[in-house]
Amino acid sequence: MGLAAGMMRPELSLATTEETFDVLQIGTHTYKKVTVTTKAKNQIFILHSAGMSTIKVADLPPELLEQLGYGAAAAETSKAKGSHTSLSAMTKQTFTKLKAPQIKDLQKQWRTSAPAGLATVDLTPNLLMAAGVALLLLYLLMCYCGMLICLKCGHPPGALVWIPVLQLIPLLRAAQMSPAWILAYFVPVLNVIAQIIWSFSISKARGKSAWVGFFLLLPITSLIAYLYLALSDAAAPKEERVVEMMTLETA
Repeated sequence: MGLAAGMMRPELSLATTEETFDVLQIGTHTYKKVTVTTKAKNQIFILHSAGMSTIKVADLPPELLEQLGYGAAAAETSKAKGSHTSLSAMTKQTFTKLKAPQIKDLQKQWRTSAPAGLATVDLTPNLLMAAGVALLLLYLLMCYCGMLICLKCGHPPGALVWIPVLQLIPLLRAAQMSPAWILAYFVPVLNVIAQIIWSFSISKARGKSAWVGFFLLLPITSLIAYLYLALSDAAAPKEERVVEMMTLETA
């Protein structure tokens, strides 16, 4: 329970059943000029500077229990209850955090906007944590694919490819576009134009057809097209093909 008793100069009273304290602190309450007038099995009765109070024996700290003559057994019981109460308080606090208003609001939004088959799924803290981990892994996968695309285009990306937003800079360079195009991604309409130009430019830089750039623009196929650009082999440059054809014709 974390109760603490502050006792200063306990004095004997004229009555044998009474004990007095200059200051007595029980939990969050501080009593001054305290006189313990009655000690029952389950509670004590005290007079203090602000009036009178009845305190449960179970709420008394072990040191005060022993001083009032309740014995070591009652003190041990008080210690055990204090530990149990602390654990209960911690559990309640954790439960309160898990049931924070933000999660409840998120649960309401989920039920109203989620597909019919998923609307009944409860957004528990464990589920949210698993979703967060999955999103993190997906982000790292996309960064790794971006690094492969840059390397296969002959533009090492450096550490920027792992940083959100800034990873656009090496990807723009890989598509042979100016890094200044990154500003267009923050302007409505211009961001769509920038994405269209980048999709076809990066496909061309990787030696792929314009269809790959087209599939990069479609929400359903964009991830597959991005993985294809990252994991597929580099196509032979057009210049080499022309040289090979001229050599064959000369021969």
